[in-house]
Amino acid sequence: MKKKFSRILVLVLAVILVTSLLAGCSQPQNKETAKEESQKEEKKVWVVGTSADYPPFESVDEKTGEFIGFDMDLIREVGKRLGVEVEIKDMPFDSLIASLKQGKIDAIIACMSPTPERLKEADFTDAYYETKQSILIKPGSGVEIKELNDILKYEFAVQTGTTMDEWATQKIKEGVIKENQLKRYTDANAAALDLKNGRLDAFLVDLPVAYDKAEELGLEVAIDCSIEGDEDPSILLPKGSDEMVAKLNKIIKEMKEDGFIKQLEDKWMK
Repeated sequence: MKKKFSRILVLVLAVILVTSLLAGCSQPQNKETAKEESQKEEKKVWVVGTSADYPPFESVDEKTGEFIGFDMDLIREVGKRLGVEVEIKDMPFDSLIASLKQGKIDAIIACMSPTPERLKEADFTDAYYETKQSILIKPGSGVEIKELNDILKYEFAVQTGTTMDEWATQKIKEGVIKENQLKRYTDANAAALDLKNGRLDAFLVDLPVAYDKAEELGLEVAIDCSIEGDEDPSILLPKGSDEMVAKLNKIIKEMKEDGFIKQLEDKWMK
């Protein structure tokens, strides 16, 4: 009887020990999972990448150091309507999509339009603004531009990673221009300065940017033009962001209808 009782007691203690060990192993995992879910639900900061060298869309105020421009006002308003705080990160234009894919940023706004290659890497919202391209020249330089293809006779600049860069690169591949005719810049401001200083003949750039630089540096917008297949700018999100894309499309539609985007045009577009 005594032996039987001892065996039962040992068995009960063993069960209690095993149960305790299992609970001890699973508890941290449950806490960690709960923590991750809580952080996911409570995320209030939306990190948005841009390339702040492209006024009037995005630039840095020299006095305050703040990000200013059409895109900057727009994305802050989008954040308000989403109920999140927007944190803006500045980086080179051609590194933005890579940063998005690596999770360093949550979204992109940088006057970036969808292309077949970009659509493979990121999701795009509906366009928030209609724009065209243009050719910027220096007055008195002797450069004559009457249509887009006239730029192919000269040494000209584009910003790296833009649709203008893709168009010009294709012209090199087709043998229409030589490699040394095309100058690629990571910074649009540097391209405009080189144009002013006579190091370039022309700069192919978005029309609002051309007007901004023409006024700032005493340059001239030779023509406005459209690159075949180029689309209007959108907000970019990581692939698979269908739900967020739908939310942003609704907000963009509302901002067009309630006049907010028109207010930004009046404020920023010359």
